[in-house]
Amino acid sequence: MALPNIPTKQSPITAEVLQTTVSKIGIKIPEHLVQDYAATLADAQQDMETLMGMDDFVPIPDTSRFPRTRVHYPSKDDNPFGAWAWKATVKNIDDREVKEGLLAGRTVCLKDNVCLAGVPCLFGTNVFSDWVPNTDATIVTRILEAGGVITGKATCNNFCSFGVSNTAAQGPVGNPYDTTRSAGGSSSGTGVLVATGEVDLGIGADQGGSIRLPAAHVGIVGLKPTYGLVPYTGLISGEPSVDHVGPMTPDVLSNALLLRAIAGVDGIDDRQSVGTPYPPKVPDYHTLLLAAQMSRVGGTRKMRIGILLEGGHITGMDRRVFECVQNAARKFENLEAEVEEISIPEHLDMALRPIDYTRFSQGNDLQGRAAGRKQLYLTDFAQLVYPWTQEKFDKLFVSSASIMINGLYADERYPMLHGKCHNMLRRLQMKYDVALEKVDILVMPTTPWVAKVMPPVDAPPHIHFQEANGLVRNTQPFNHTGHPALTIPCGMLPPPEGPETLRLPVGMQLVGKHFDELTLYKAALAWSDGFDWKSM
Repeated sequence: MALPNIPTKQSPITAEVLQTTVSKIGIKIPEHLVQDYAATLADAQQDMETLMGMDDFVPIPDTSRFPRTRVHYPSKDDNPFGAWAWKATVKNIDDREVKEGLLAGRTVCLKDNVCLAGVPCLFGTNVFSDWVPNTDATIVTRILEAGGVITGKATCNNFCSFGVSNTAAQGPVGNPYDTTRSAGGSSSGTGVLVATGEVDLGIGADQGGSIRLPAAHVGIVGLKPTYGLVPYTGLISGEPSVDHVGPMTPDVLSNALLLRAIAGVDGIDDRQSVGTPYPPKVPDYHTLLLAAQMSRVGGTRKMRIGILLEGGHITGMDRRVFECVQNAARKFENLEAEVEEISIPEHLDMALRPIDYTRFSQGNDLQGRAAGRKQLYLTDFAQLVYPWTQEKFDKLFVSSASIMINGLYADERYPMLHGKCHNMLRRLQMKYDVALEKVDILVMPTTPWVAKVMPPVDAPPHIHFQEANGLVRNTQPFNHTGHPALTIPCGMLPPPEGPETLRLPVGMQLVGKHFDELTLYKAALAWSDGFDWKSM
């Protein structure tokens, strides 16, 4: 075996650089080995420089078939809720293919962490201001191939972090029921655009509840699919182990239709593990639901519904919200389902701390570090963000800043924390799996309260954290266990402080077995057909 070349004078690798590098883990290279180790590091450094100088390899979007037109930043008059981040029209130039496609000309908005080549991505921040992605997300291509018409990007929270819709650098997103109140987050813009009918369908992304929280806040249907069912390729990652992308729609049937269009293995995203179907094998959820709706055979036939008691005892729970969801769940009995109460103590015991700690690994993502995953890396995005400066840090919302600080500290003091958390969370997944052998669906409130008035964006950090404390306690666990979770509106309540005349949506979350979205859809459709949530 040939020995590595001795570093030349031009190499930046010196004995001092070598020793400084290894001193970070508290060691020192013996003097008689310095030259050899410096030589191997110099070779590696040259390879690193060569690789970083190469043109990147990303999927090339078909802008001839799917041209980008009318790309523009919306005016205030055209954006009353602050829900649009950027507007554009992207569709198949073949009108026949559009009409014959699964989505057949339906308009779709994308959360503004989804890459749409040629259309600026704001990501809810002003840490950078000039990023135009050079590729399309897999789901973008699938939507367009299915005849969907993309009409723009929907505002998301700053760095897609936080569940209150007041953090985007472009301004807050107001709830359609009361614009001073939160529309949920971080897929806030998508929720509002769907709820107000500005688009037929929407795409959200969810690392801790970011599809389900806004859906519950504005009274629409939102699905966090089974982990990996829908490819995350071409979206900005929060943390690969919790990244999910899914449909946000006005009703259950259209949700099922959009899921059918975007689900399935794409061959790039390693979140898609064993059990994930290829696109031709994805169930035809929409057609199957229509058949169930027509006959009501299999709607909720002897379906077993479990009301998760611990879901009503999370931090900040408004008892009226839990009672509303309990009453809604009991109505499944009118649909010939069996309804029982079920207890999973670990939902409270383990959903609190380990879940938060896994988020610390986002600190590495925020520093441009990527390792151990086979997926599409958005290197052009990382180059804009990294390296961090004081100016950039000062533009972060407090939740993202906190994640970075906590991640840096955990990296230095508790390097094994992330791995330990995943071990503990696997036990939590097993507890849910055991419960889902006894019942088909777990039911709980999506959020612990109805939409709150948003605090000022410049409020002290402790005010923001205080106002959101408990918000994701029923949603975030299922990002870590990967179970599919669907929220549907199930009633309306006034805010605790009044006025009584203001009625705000309440969301009911249905959780099922991995890759069993169809059962969730059947139950949700039967309930939605049977009851008027706005009168409850």
